[in-house]
Amino acid sequence: MVLSDLEENVKRISRETLELLEKTNTPALPCYYSKAFADLVKKCDKEIAEEISKRAEQLEILTVNKSLEESIYFAHSSLREYSETTIKLREIMSSQGATLDLATLESDQLVPVSIVDELRAQYIGLTSEIKKAESTILKLENDLEKIEMNSFVDPLTRLRTSTFLRRHLEQILEAGHNRNLDLWIAMFTIDNYEQLKDHFGYVVMEKVLLFMAKSLQATIRSDNRIYRYDEKKQGYESIFCVVFNRMDKQGAYVASGRVRSRVEASKLVYADQVVNVTISAAIVPHRAADTVDLLCRRAENTLDLLPKLGTNAIHVIED
Repeated sequence: MVLSDLEENVKRISRETLELLEKTNTPALPCYYSKAFADLVKKCDKEIAEEISKRAEQLEILTVNKSLEESIYFAHSSLREYSETTIKLREIMSSQGATLDLATLESDQLVPVSIVDELRAQYIGLTSEIKKAESTILKLENDLEKIEMNSFVDPLTRLRTSTFLRRHLEQILEAGHNRNLDLWIAMFTIDNYEQLKDHFGYVVMEKVLLFMAKSLQATIRSDNRIYRYDEKKQGYESIFCVVFNRMDKQGAYVASGRVRSRVEASKLVYADQVVNVTISAAIVPHRAADTVDLLCRRAENTLDLLPKLGTNAIHVIED
């Protein structure tokens, strides 16, 4: 595509973005503008959409040198090396302490007192520095753990993200290579999300997503994990995931049904208008030899089936 043509398309989409925000009474803040712009790009001609998306990705790569996950991995590696160095220093000091008997040197009249005092001062100083290093390592490990936990939290709903979901599943699946586990994954989606967004705008949809997260948290037992399924794919903005571990099919179905009923019965009101929200969910089981990727892919595939199976309903898919 010629650069001038691309620029013209971008200008047109920019104008339409502002019109869309104004139509839905959404303030033209950067967070809402970028969402509206991205939504309009998806509706463009395929060639235009791909070119704009490609250039946006290139800009993101230039702006961000490392992903958050890579940065955390680098921090873990650096801290581990620092810790290993400190352990080696302590081992050396212990070995030297056993070899260097200061009491014997003090009684040795051939060794000047000043040298013994200097050796003692250096030994005490090094021991003190090692203790400080060990204390610093412990603090850094705790701080890094907090950062890592907060990094995988969706900023809007405060639910864990897909990255954390995969980590959780990896831990569970370690025991499930040769047998079917009592593990079910439910993918929840807001049925009329796009229509509501077109009518009410992005501010209201943030409230709808928050309402959805709160409904899940209020209904699902705390030992079953809830996630915002934040994969960067078209139509995934309104997807939530629940991992039902150590639960049978009926239990997962009943729990999901309670969420659906709660959402349907609730009435959201915005600017004296009722925002009618319904949800659907597809529940899939773990199978022997499942990897995290296989299990997540099978769960994702159910999202395409939901509109055909019926909205405002819970569907168990075991195929």
